Amino acid sequence: DYGGRIKPINTLATELVHKITKTDRFLGLNNTQLFLGIMMFPDDFNKVKMIKISNPQLKEILGVDKGDSFISFIDLIQDSTYILQNYAEEANRKKSSERNKFDKDVLAVDERANLFYLISSAEILRIFPDVSGSRTWHQPSMAIQSALQEGKQNDAKRIGAMLQEFSSGFGEGVYHNKWEKAFEAVKNIRAYQKEYGADLILDDSKISSEIFLNKTNFFKYLILPFILLGIIIFGTTLTYIFKNKATPKSAIFIFFILLAFLTTLVTIALGLRWYVSEHAPWSNAYESMLFIAWAAAISGLLLFRTSALALASASFLAGISLFVADLGFMEPQITNLVPVLKSYWLNIHVSIITSSYGFLGLCFILGLLTLFFFLFRSQRRKNIDDIILSLSAINEMAMIFGLFLLTIGNFLGGVWANESWGRYWGWDPKETWALITIGVYGIILHLRFLRFKNMPFIFASASVVGFLSVLMTYFGVNYYLSGMHSYAAGDPVPVPTFVYVLLLGMITLIAAASFKKDLHSEKLH
Repeated sequence: DYGGRIKPINTLATELVHKITKTDRFLGLNNTQLFLGIMMFPDDFNKVKMIKISNPQLKEILGVDKGDSFISFIDLIQDSTYILQNYAEEANRKKSSERNKFDKDVLAVDERANLFYLISSAEILRIFPDVSGSRTWHQPSMAIQSALQEGKQNDAKRIGAMLQEFSSGFGEGVYHNKWEKAFEAVKNIRAYQKEYGADLILDDSKISSEIFLNKTNFFKYLILPFILLGIIIFGTTLTYIFKNKATPKSAIFIFFILLAFLTTLVTIALGLRWYVSEHAPWSNAYESMLFIAWAAAISGLLLFRTSALALASASFLAGISLFVADLGFMEPQITNLVPVLKSYWLNIHVSIITSSYGFLGLCFILGLLTLFFFLFRSQRRKNIDDIILSLSAINEMAMIFGLFLLTIGNFLGGVWANESWGRYWGWDPKETWALITIGVYGIILHLRFLRFKNMPFIFASASVVGFLSVLMTYFGVNYYLSGMHSYAAGDPVPVPTFVYVLLLGMITLIAAASFKKDLHSEKLH
């Protein structure tokens, strides 16, 4: 691809076709079939409405029906002119924070149209290694041109013959279901790749593993099971609590096994992603969210396996983390590492820091649960107080682990920074906010020494509010501040609506729970 990564066509097709259509199995075809269809029959597919569109104003400009969810490539062309060109240029001149919904939709449709064109023109198909022995790979027309420039006319003719053989063989396959000629052309292209780019050819096992990951899409399809399991565990436990009975150990064991099974699937998927990418799967925002989900589930399994509510919290947090990873603003594509990340410190520093976020995220969920149970305190339900105190103890344990990992990870990050940039500390926004987060959770853990009368309520509220510092360290710095760890170079993206909903919900829950906050940190009954 244009990032320099060698990947199966299946991966390229999955990434590009999904961006164009924003769905899977469009027209009943898989992504590879659509990719080949667009490339081999461009005149036909130019007329197929498959480019996703949603903005009514944009539809009006293009002259398409307002009820249409897709447009064709020719809908974007009028009198041999690309209709969106001026709109896209205007939107690109604006900062991300200044773009309105129309600007964003224009840029989204413009990207999809450009990707469609790259496929239909075969410019995206960089499958021919340079005959000079360099590590450059070319798309068909450039490969022929490069061979001619190197004085290798035979290779230029050979490439042309392979393309012609594949084209005619593909036609025979589509119209007469005879694919032998197309398969033979693919074998010849493969032989050409091995001849001039053998050192870059992927192992068959890696190709199979990556295609398996693409087809199974573990992380996306595990979102619902994790969240549902968390809800089921919580609902079952809540039922026994209101019956003033303990949750049966057999039920807790079954929940543990189910969570362990889902966690095993995530572990396998992360392992496969590591094998395919050849680097630890926590090198970008998407992968780190996957690792947070894994760390949250592992923390529940290893440390709190006898607490049904802790298992529910771990399962729910894992599902939410996978859900956030699947949101549109994170790119799931496997990419090559930037130079500074090509270090063994990626495995050490990032894994420890990200694991700490899993534990502190668990504290956030446990804090919310504790505040939720405060709402149901009454003289008739004395067992609720024991539940609150138990959750507070588990919360404190998880926070100690989380703070320990965050502190160690921050120190190790300084060592890595010294190796990479020649200094241990430079007050980079990421470093600064990591330090702030350490301070925030250090204060929360030491609140008990101030001997507040309503310590369980205060600790739960603090663990919920304190998680905002983690969100700022993880998301805010990456997308809103300029620094060596930033993804947006200080050009902020709009704050998602769900953030405001989350803040309002937190404030409302804390305020509601405060009416029944009178509970001391006494020993469990």
